[in-house]
Amino acid sequence: MALETEIKLLVPRGVISRVKQLPALLAAKGYQTQKLRNWYFDTPDLRLSADKVALRIREQSGTYIQTFKTKGNSVNGLHQRGEWEWRIDKPELDIGLLVEADYPLAKQGVDWAAELEIIFATNFARTVWVIEWPESDTVIEVALDQGEVSYTSLQGQTYADDICELELELKSGKVEQLMDASAMFRIAIPELTPSNISKAERGYQLFHLAQECRIND
Repeated sequence: MALETEIKLLVPRGVISRVKQLPALLAAKGYQTQKLRNWYFDTPDLRLSADKVALRIREQSGTYIQTFKTKGNSVNGLHQRGEWEWRIDKPELDIGLLVEADYPLAKQGVDWAAELEIIFATNFARTVWVIEWPESDTVIEVALDQGEVSYTSLQGQTYADDICELELELKSGKVEQLMDASAMFRIAIPELTPSNISKAERGYQLFHLAQECRIND
């Protein structure tokens, strides 16, 4: 288990070019861009959502990673939560791995997990820079995500929401240094705004919107 510590900033599309010209990013040792596809799972009665946890499979450069995240805390864009990751051979859940996570329902057994199904998906391009501070153990991964989160109903109707955000994840060092880096970015580009809403939460919002639309039709 790792403790994921990151700050999420919403990025208006009109300032993307300015983000890429931030001095800290220009000083980084290059960058790389990858396509990421993610499928989020839950039971039909949304047990995971009720417990504020997230379960997904990510496809990244032909590799599949199963991830489980706990609720954690989100304040002023700073997210801290437990995270478990397992590399798997194919895009199918390995239910047995869930017992390793610090999740009471999984500790009781995994019979309930047979009901898990894909609820929504995200598809985005991620551009990553790694910032290292001289004379410090601080390392921050900066990721610019551009794409969408989507839900497709049983009737074939798709609901989608735009993804354009910057994630600053602390790889080593102190949280205060991560917050200083975020403040530096926001001073340079005031249009960047903190966000406490994860991609998973946005996916669930689309799911509930679709249910409301179906009921009102």
